[in-house]
Amino acid sequence: MDYDLLIRGGRVVDGSGLPSYIADIGIKNGKVAEMGRLKGSAARTIEADGLIVAPGFIDHHTHMDGQILWDPYGTCEPQHGVTSIIMGNCGLTLAPVKAGGEDALIKSFVRVEAIPRIALEKGVPWGWESYGDYLDRLEGKVGINVGGIVGHIAVRQYVMGEESTERAATADEIEKMRQLVSESIFGGALGLSTNRNERHMREDGLPVPSRLATEEELLALCDVTRELNSGVIQTNHGRHCVEQIPEYDRIVRRTYRPLVWQSVQYKESEPELWKNMLDGIANTFRDGYQAYGLTHTVPLMRHFSMKDAQVFDEFPVWKNLMFLPEQARKQAFADSETRKKMRDDMAEPRPVSFHRNWGRVLVEKVVKTENQKYVGQSVAEVAALRNQDALDAFLDLSLEENLETTFETTNRGFNPEVMSTIMKSPYVMIGTSDAGAHVQFGADFGYCTTLLGMWVRDRQLISLEQAIHKLTFHVASIYGIEGRGLLRPGFAADVTIFDPKTIKASAPEWAEDYPAATKRLIQRSEGICQTIVNGKVIYEEGKLSGEMAGTVLRGTAHRAQ
Repeated sequence: MDYDLLIRGGRVVDGSGLPSYIADIGIKNGKVAEMGRLKGSAARTIEADGLIVAPGFIDHHTHMDGQILWDPYGTCEPQHGVTSIIMGNCGLTLAPVKAGGEDALIKSFVRVEAIPRIALEKGVPWGWESYGDYLDRLEGKVGINVGGIVGHIAVRQYVMGEESTERAATADEIEKMRQLVSESIFGGALGLSTNRNERHMREDGLPVPSRLATEEELLALCDVTRELNSGVIQTNHGRHCVEQIPEYDRIVRRTYRPLVWQSVQYKESEPELWKNMLDGIANTFRDGYQAYGLTHTVPLMRHFSMKDAQVFDEFPVWKNLMFLPEQARKQAFADSETRKKMRDDMAEPRPVSFHRNWGRVLVEKVVKTENQKYVGQSVAEVAALRNQDALDAFLDLSLEENLETTFETTNRGFNPEVMSTIMKSPYVMIGTSDAGAHVQFGADFGYCTTLLGMWVRDRQLISLEQAIHKLTFHVASIYGIEGRGLLRPGFAADVTIFDPKTIKASAPEWAEDYPAATKRLIQRSEGICQTIVNGKVIYEEGKLSGEMAGTVLRGTAHRAQ
C-alpha cells in the first residue's frame, strides 16, 4: 500500500493561517507523506468531501498530570479534536518528588485545582522521582500526545520540604532548585511554570510553596530557560491587572524565552481592562520579546455548592469559613453576626475577580422538591420571591438543603465584539481549558469546538483559517513542539476532521468515571468526525478506539542531547 491512511477530498485548513484549499492527504508511518490530488492505494480511505481537515488541536493549559495516568486519552479531549495536551500549568506538577513527599503535592492539587483527593490517592501510581522519570512512565501508554512543563511548587517542595510553605529560600536552596529545573528540562519538560496567586493554597490552608518565592528566586529559575535556550515560562498571578505587565516584560527581556500569562477577558466591572492590558504588552512585542496572554472562547462558568466552593476565596471571612468543618460552617452561616461580617467583607471596596452581583449567580440544582421553582433563577430573583436580602436567601437556601444546592456563575466574557478582538490579537493565545481540574465545578474541554461553532460559523467574528491557526501552529510554535501543528509533508499526522455545519460543544453533564467512582463534569461535542493521532484514528462516531497512538512531547533541550 502507498499509504496507511488516505483522507480524500476534504477542505484543508493547514494551520498556517493561509486560505483553505481542497486536497487529499496521504499518511504513512505516522506522518503526512503527500498532499494534493493523490492516486495511490491505502489501507483505509476516509471520504472527507464537505468536511474540514485540520491539524489536531493542541490544548496548552491543562492539569491532566494525574488524570492521564488512569485515563490515557484525557477524555473528553479527543471528542473536541484535541490530539496533544500540555500539563503542569500554574506551578503544579507531580514531579520532581522525593519518597514521602507525595502527599504534599496532592494537597496543592486538591485545593487549587479542586481534584477529589480520593481520585488522586487511588489513581496515581507513584514511583518516579525526576520529571523525566514521570514522563518516561507515560511512554507507550497514552492515546493522545502529552507534554508538560515542570512546576515551581514541586521543585520548591523537593528542595525545602515543608519549610517551602513558610519562608524564603537560601542561596544554596535556590541553586538546588535551578539544578532541578535544568534536569527537568533536559528530561523533556517544555519549560517552567510558577504560581504567585495569593488565593492559591494547599488543602491544609498553607500557601502553595511558590508563593513564598522572592523575585530573586523566581528570576534565578527563569534564567535556566535562557541558559538552555529551551522552554516557555508560564505564570499565574491571580487577579490580572495592568500593574503585572512590567514583571512579564522584565522576565522576557532577561530570558529571551516566550512567557505565557493569564488572562485577557472582558469584565463588565472593568470594561477597559482588556484593552489596557493589550496596549501594555504591545511594547514588549514591538521590541521583539514574547509575553502572551490567554483568553477563552466562552464565559468561564463555575458550578459550586457551599460544601465546596472556591469562588469566594478572595474574601478572607468567606475563605476562612469554607475551611471550617461542615457542621461548624453551618452554624456560622446561620449566625446573624457572621452574616454581617460576610456582607461587610464582600462590600469592601477593593479590586476582586468575583463580580459581587447576585443577579449573576444562578440556582442550577436543588435537593428538595419544594425548591424546584428556584432552578434557573438568580439568587437576586430568589431573594425577591422570598422577601429576603440576597445574602440571606443564598445562605438560607443552602442551609435548608444541607449545603447541597448547586449554583453556577460566570465572571467574564459577556461582550462578543470585544472577545473576538481579544481572540484575534497576535499577543493572545486561545485556550484556558483547565482540563483535568475543577472537575466538579466546570467542564471547559470544548473551547475548540465552541470557537469553530459559535465564533466562526454562527457569529462570523473570526475566520476559520485564523481560528485553526490559533488552535494549532500558534501553540506549537510558542511551546517549541517541532513537527506538529501544520498539515505539511513530513509533519506528524495529527489530524482533526469535522463538519463545519454542525460542530459545537455540548452542554456539560455528570459522569462517575474517575477512580473510586468519583463524580465529575464532562463535555461532549457534535460535528467531530475523526480525531487522528500519529496517523491512527483514535476517535470516530462518538467512540474512542482503544489505540495507544500518542507519544510524549519533549522539549528542544532533551532532543538536543
